[in-house]
Amino acid sequence: MVQKLWRIRLGAAKEGYDRFEKVFDLCKNETTPCLAVGWGKLDLSKEIEEIEKDWKKNYSESFGGIDAVQIKRWVKMKNGDHVIAMIRPGTICSIGEIIKERYHKEDDKFKIEIKGYKEGGVVRFFNRIDVEWIMKPDNYIKIKYLDLPKDLAAKLNIPMTIVELDSGDFKTLKDKIDLYEPEKESSSPKYGRKYDVEGKSGR
Repeated sequence: MVQKLWRIRLGAAKEGYDRFEKVFDLCKNETTPCLAVGWGKLDLSKEIEEIEKDWKKNYSESFGGIDAVQIKRWVKMKNGDHVIAMIRPGTICSIGEIIKERYHKEDDKFKIEIKGYKEGGVVRFFNRIDVEWIMKPDNYIKIKYLDLPKDLAAKLNIPMTIVELDSGDFKTLKDKIDLYEPEKESSSPKYGRKYDVEGKSGR
């Protein structure tokens, strides 16, 4: 089976010194690292027909538009697929391989107030996949420094939570990351994280 490649862009918390990295830090510090997305009123481990029924029970609008597109992408993600974790602005946190397909886990730590969230208030990041890291998840890299093909850079920067990329993009991206050498490190000893030439990174 051909592996698929997905990009998940994680939300930025409304407040805190770590507001850009907060969701990703929670995910990577789980016993088994994961990536988590919202729509927490819905159990996205179900099949799409059941998810649509639950959507109609929980939301006033019909199941369609951008939310439906992204949820359907989440449902398509399978073990062995590669996934790119990103935070803003245009920053890659890590690349992983899915080792446990989508599941729903209620966890108060993953209730986070998100800046700019259209409905306001807290987002429940209860829908997860488990991953094994291919790239060390502490060396963030901004897309603009990787000299990627313009079409790939544009796809990575699409302002949606979940984007499907071409499977061939994985090798291109991984090769560029392997060749990348930051001009300097500007991590703070207090937090022990390495950053690229822009300093403290965010989604």
